[in-house]
Amino acid sequence: MYKVLLVDDEYMVIAGLKKLIPFHQYDMEVVYGASSATEALSYIAHHPVDVIITDVNMPGINGLEMVRQMRKQLPHAAYIILSGYKEFEYVKTALNLQVADYLVKPVDKVELGQSLSQIARTFASKKVAYPLLRADTTEEEFEQMLRTKSSVFLAAAKTEQGEHAVPFTVLGQSVFLFLTEDEGDFLLSRPFHAPYVASFQEFTKELETYFFYGNVALQPNTSAFRYYEPIYRVIIQGNLQQILEELGLLEEIVLKTTPRVSTTKQLFIQFVMDVFHLFEHLKPDDMTQIIKKLESSKTFEGLSQCMRKEITQLFSQHRLNENVANVLELISSHYRQEISLKDIGAQLFINPVYLGQLIKKETNSTFAELLNKQRIKAAQQLLLATNNSIEDICYSVGYSNVGYFYKVFRKLCGKSPKAYRQQV
Repeated sequence: MYKVLLVDDEYMVIAGLKKLIPFHQYDMEVVYGASSATEALSYIAHHPVDVIITDVNMPGINGLEMVRQMRKQLPHAAYIILSGYKEFEYVKTALNLQVADYLVKPVDKVELGQSLSQIARTFASKKVAYPLLRADTTEEEFEQMLRTKSSVFLAAAKTEQGEHAVPFTVLGQSVFLFLTEDEGDFLLSRPFHAPYVASFQEFTKELETYFFYGNVALQPNTSAFRYYEPIYRVIIQGNLQQILEELGLLEEIVLKTTPRVSTTKQLFIQFVMDVFHLFEHLKPDDMTQIIKKLESSKTFEGLSQCMRKEITQLFSQHRLNENVANVLELISSHYRQEISLKDIGAQLFINPVYLGQLIKKETNSTFAELLNKQRIKAAQQLLLATNNSIEDICYSVGYSNVGYFYKVFRKLCGKSPKAYRQQV
């Protein structure tokens, strides 16, 4: 129902209007009676109303000034001015304020009823002309329009259908949003319920997710970031092929969990930033340009292609020292064996001390740290993909001491192997 606010410094006038005027016949209800303009202005600051019936001559702020101030907050409300004066200036000012009516006290019941009836018809016509499904629709507007609906769905389709259909564009895709009492076979539909504003915002986010990923089951509450820690530990090793393989794994995870579009873009930006930081001499502006490209992606496929292109270009333009790249490759291939920096130095015909300095400079890690990261990454994958015992996994990734394996695993992962397997 439309909400009515009565404003008059005479209590009996407010009580008389409530008793004499059948507001319900005009689909209206009196929600508050204020004895001053100040009180009325304070009320509407937290309780929007549709109709204001006010006296002109009140102490302090008069009714006309109050209407002028209210118009800033309630531009679509209807205002009826009551006054015991017939002076033309009052009428002129009221007309300038575009009030719905100007009535002289004592109020004629029939005359006020006709005015309220006209206001109700005007509101009804505006509801048809002014779309309900829009970003700035208030909770009160949704409640008013849907008060007679026991069950309704908010849906999206390529063609115009249902009730209150409006065109909507998301990620370059044009669709229609509408209300329906039938779930139907639409692009997307969800039960529409209070709080309506939050429900509408949630639906538009899901629609964005739908178009970004394609026909994928939505699981918006699943966090993909919990998978990122082991991926990061591969990135910092600086091997392009391994990084692209981890990117492929991340893409699979994201397609299964379909996080919010903004979350996925944030996750991929974090990924490419971690790769970017491998090359310490690069400028922040270079990263800014990459971020802009990722942010502008309209589909997950486009985002993935952009990621691979940018990462590959980073490595092609800023290659790691060839000897360090060889060390990383040897670690990746032989981490299950007993290998040392001395052994690799001999294999590459490089002084191990000098090789260690190169590794630290290029990767910001020591040889031992890189070896441990590779072994623990392999252990993580085995913990998730097999039912092998932790002891067997320890030996299979190159450790000969289970206690030391636990210590390194906890240091790099923040939890024990058992806790890691149970949590994931």
